[in-house]
Amino acid sequence: MLTEQPGRVPSTRALYESAGVAAPTLYHHFGDKDGLLQAVTEEAFAEYLERKRTVPRSGDLLVDFAAGWDMHVGFGVENPALYALMYGNAAHQSPAAQTAEAELRRGLERLADAGLLCMGVDEAIAITTAMAIGCVTRLIHDGGSTTGPLAERMRAALMSELTGRPPELGSSEHAAALLLAQLGSATALFTSAEEALLRQWLRTLIERVTPAQDAPEQGAKK
Repeated sequence: MLTEQPGRVPSTRALYESAGVAAPTLYHHFGDKDGLLQAVTEEAFAEYLERKRTVPRSGDLLVDFAAGWDMHVGFGVENPALYALMYGNAAHQSPAAQTAEAELRRGLERLADAGLLCMGVDEAIAITTAMAIGCVTRLIHDGGSTTGPLAERMRAALMSELTGRPPELGSSEHAAALLLAQLGSATALFTSAEEALLRQWLRTLIERVTPAQDAPEQGAKK
């Protein structure tokens, strides 16, 4: 019902009539309409976390963090009504919402421990969350693509802000690692054999390009 009428919360009467039950049933299970909305939000966060945990790991902390951003943006654009519930009410902190923030904190702490974060973890959480919500909201409003220029530039801007480094959009091994991390979400595009071959090519590119780039510096040291 939220999807059918974006921005409008259905009335209590509409909810229990749509479910084919009487009002006391709603009150018994959820207390009131707000309780039902909280349950929907909890389920949305649980679905979000399950999807996030399926994002493949590349072993590169920055690439993996960027892949997590892409997954977040993709989930929000695909589920605008649920996303509005998840991030539209700052006062509501469900257990699943707290788990999602805890996982974001762990990811940023890993960056900090590796010396890749140029600010405190709390500030990084605030910036990441604000930019993600802003990006998703704008894409939903404009009907934009999660792989379009806006989403990519927002991701590059976030990574640059978090690390203090200029965006690395031209690095072939970085692009290959990012594609490898996202490949699992490209369902129904390739056969199993095609995906395995593409993964092999990407790993070869990552492994062979990086040493070649290091060679001049090693020669200079010698």
